Amino acid sequence: MRKMVLIALASMVWTSTSQASIITFVGQDDGAPTSGPFPLSDAAQTSFETAAAAFGSLNTITYESLAVGFYTPIAAAPGVSITLSAGDFGNGFSGISNTTVGNLYGFNTTPGGSQWLGFPEGSATFTFATPIHSFGTFLTGLQTIFSDTTGLAITFNDGSPELLNPPINVNGGAEYFGFTDTSAFSSVTLTDTSADAWGIDDTTYNGVPSTIPEPSSILLLGGALCLITLKLRKKLA
Repeated sequence: MRKMVLIALASMVWTSTSQASIITFVGQDDGAPTSGPFPLSDAAQTSFETAAAAFGSLNTITYESLAVGFYTPIAAAPGVSITLSAGDFGNGFSGISNTTVGNLYGFNTTPGGSQWLGFPEGSATFTFATPIHSFGTFLTGLQTIFSDTTGLAITFNDGSPELLNPPINVNGGAEYFGFTDTSAFSSVTLTDTSADAWGIDDTTYNGVPSTIPEPSSILLLGGALCLITLKLRKKLA
C-alpha cells in the first residue's frame, strides 16, 4: 500500500509541474521624456525581478558594451545571441544604437548609459544556450498610431506555442513588460512589422529554477522512496 501511495504522489507532482503557468508584469509611462522618470515601468520591473528571482540568478543585457551598428547575429551575452530580421534604417533606429531622437523613438533606459536595441519593421529573436523561465525588458517609443494595427507580438515555445501582446503607449515614452513561466523555453521573439520606430533596453532573464524541482528529479525521489519502503517491509516481514 505504501509503495502505491508513493508512486501516485510522484505522478501527481509530474503533472502539476509540466503544465505552463505564465504571469505577466506591465508598467506604462505614456509620453515620458527620454530622461525619465519612469515610475510605473520601474515598479513593474521590480515586481518582475522579484518573481523571476525564484527561478534562479538574474542577468541583464544593457547593450552598453556592444558595438554600435546594424549586424546580426549579435553576441549579446555569454550563451545569448540575438538575430535581427529587419531593415537597417541607420543609427537611432536600427541595431545597437547610441543616438537619442526623442521619446517617440527608441531610447536608452540604463542609468548612466546611452545604448539600446532597435528593429523597426521586423523582429528580434533571443536564443539562450540554457533554457530560461523569465524574460523582461523596457520598451521605448511605441505609439498606437503605428503599432495598433499590427501590434507588438512576443512569441516563444515552452512545450506549446505561446503568444503575448504587450499594451502600446499612445504617446511614446517607456513601458516595462516581463513574464515568468513555470515551463522553460530557449528563445523569445519580439515582432512589430509596423512602421513604428521603437526600441528595447535592459533585458533581464534567468536560468534553471531554484525553487521548482524538475520533473526528472521528482521521479528519482519517488523511486528512491519506493525502494526504501520495500526494504523496510522486507525487514519487518
